[in-house]
This record gives sequence, C-alpha cells and structure tokens, in this order.
Amino acid sequence: MKGIIIGGGIIGLSIARELHKNGYEVAIVENLKIGRGASWTAGGMLAPQAEGLEPGDFLDFCLDSRDMYSSFVRDIERDVHQEVGYWKCGILCPAFSEEEENELKERIEKYKQLELTGQWLDRKELEDIYPSLGKEIRGAALFPDDAQVDNRLLMIALEKYARSRGIELYEFTKAEEIVHLNGKFVGVKTNKNLVEGDFCVIAAGAWTDTLYKSHVFPIKGEMAAIDITSKDIDRVIFGSRAYLIPRKDYKRLVIGATEEMVGFKDGNTVKGLMQLFNGLKDTLPHLINKNIQETWFGYRPATPDFLPVIGKTDIKNLYVATGHYRNGILLAPATAKIMFDLIDKNIESFYLEKFSVKRFEK
Repeated sequence: MKGIIIGGGIIGLSIARELHKNGYEVAIVENLKIGRGASWTAGGMLAPQAEGLEPGDFLDFCLDSRDMYSSFVRDIERDVHQEVGYWKCGILCPAFSEEEENELKERIEKYKQLELTGQWLDRKELEDIYPSLGKEIRGAALFPDDAQVDNRLLMIALEKYARSRGIELYEFTKAEEIVHLNGKFVGVKTNKNLVEGDFCVIAAGAWTDTLYKSHVFPIKGEMAAIDITSKDIDRVIFGSRAYLIPRKDYKRLVIGATEEMVGFKDGNTVKGLMQLFNGLKDTLPHLINKNIQETWFGYRPATPDFLPVIGKTDIKNLYVATGHYRNGILLAPATAKIMFDLIDKNIESFYLEKFSVKRFEK
C-alpha cells in the first residue's frame, strides 16, 4: 500500500519513517525543502513539566512521548549514523516574582502527586552555579526529567533516512487539493502533478487548513542564537521572559520565543528581538556580551484549545496530524506510533478520541 504524507516536518517525517519501517510505500509532498519549516525553526525542548501542563490527557500524552524519546533518537541515530543532540539535561524554571515562586512550588508538589520529579533551588544555590544571575530571580524549579534535542540535527537525520530508504520526496511542491471519489481518498493534486495513493496524512502544520478544515492557525515566534561556552550555562532555562537552550556541544545558545497572532507575516522585528535579548539579560546578564550567530522566525500550528488534531477525517483513508502548537518536536514519537497503529491496524487510541477534529463540531 502507498501512503502520501503532506508536510515534511517532524510530524510528517516521523509518520513516514514509521510506515516505511513496516513495509509501506511512502511519498512526502512538501511546499519547501524537506525539514525546513516550523520544525527547523523550533527550540527542541522536551518539556511537559517546565511548560507547566495541567494534569490530564494532554500531559499524559506528552509524558508518554517524552518517555519514548531516548529509544526514538537511538534508532534514528543507528539508522543514519548521525547524532541528533538528544540531552536529558533537565530544565530549570526561574521565578521572577513571589507569585511565580509560589506557582512553581505548587507545580512541584502537584507533579510529585503524579510521581514526577521536581525540586526547588533557592537563589543562593543558583548563584553557586551561574557566573551571573538576574537580580529579580528568587529561585527556580528544576525538572530533571525534561530534556532537549537539537531539532535541526534531528530534521537532517530524518531527511537522510527518507532519502537513503527510497521514500519519494516531492520538494518545493504545493499540495493544492485533496482528491476523493465517493467519499474515499484517491490522490493529492499539486501544482506540478497528481500524486495517487491508498491513503493520506495531512501533517502540514500551520498550513493544514488550506487543504482540510482542522481549525489550525499560525502563531508566529521569533528566535535568536548566540555563542556560549560550557562555563556559561549548564542546562535549559525556561523562564517567563525567555527560554535559553544550550546545545549539547556548548557551541550555541538558542533564545526563544515570542508569540504573536499576526498570520503569516514574515521577518524578525526590533520589538521581537528586544524581547528576547531583554529576557536573556534578566536571566543571565553576563551573556549579553556574546556574539549573535543568527536570528529567525517560524509559525507554530495552534488550535482554539491549543491541543493537537490527530486521527480520521470524514473522508475515508484521509487522516490529519497537526496543531501540535509548542510541542511538535516533543510529540513526534507518540504521534507517529498512534497514527501507524490507526492506519495499519485500525486501533483507535484513547488519544485519538480526545484529539479528534470532531471535537470542534460540538
């Protein structure tokens, strides 16, 4: 059987790999270069606890996927003989006010009731670790099981897998229309040709609604990267003013990320970059003297309830896997697994019911 994946980002490539490993013929239709959309512009945090997700189905989904990550990246690295910068470094959440301190301490206790790890570090403990510390920081919550992956290395590795295994790649090809006959999927009309297949997964991120109404819209984020050394920062710091992500080789610190509902408005702005660098200064002031490596922007695929849209549609053999918002990198392994189980075995995961597009009809 042949499956068509629309979208060559982390979700689309992960589903394509899972299908290909299990004997399916796969084609990917991507508007840009494979892997260079939102997944390329992300931060790579695997941070359900640092994000402060409330106990419930979505937190469980994120925790399941976080638990899968070690084996997920190990298998990819083995397949393509390339490391992807996975690092279970833990994530530190600083408190800039008494209100934030109380919220973080409550979060630690709430997660402990779920048997999740977390601890509070006071300011003195932080001062012993970092060369400088923002004067407003009162302490921080440490979530040692949160992690990160270098999303760009991961995208390169997944692209390498696709190319080396003979997955058809239609790059710089715009999917224009889902073709169906008598309520059943038959192909994808693009600006170049008709790609026929037995089933299709739309994993087009913020652009999904151009093909199928999934209630997905873009939220723009701006980011930057600077030089660092191993003496500057020891782990991800996720604060309310900015998040700081040191890569495993300590050659790069990623700073993110703004959020704006401005549609697909391209470009970095003075306002956005000022927010990033002010957040950096408020967190680790000594880093403002570092050289800037790069600035960029991207579009997160959000939904009205900020939860993903995954599963069947009202067209037979047409599926969606989109709307992952801030957690696309994190949720790739779990999304790929439940989508494969649905397509291959018609197993209706509990999460498919919770994150079905049908919830918006209610």
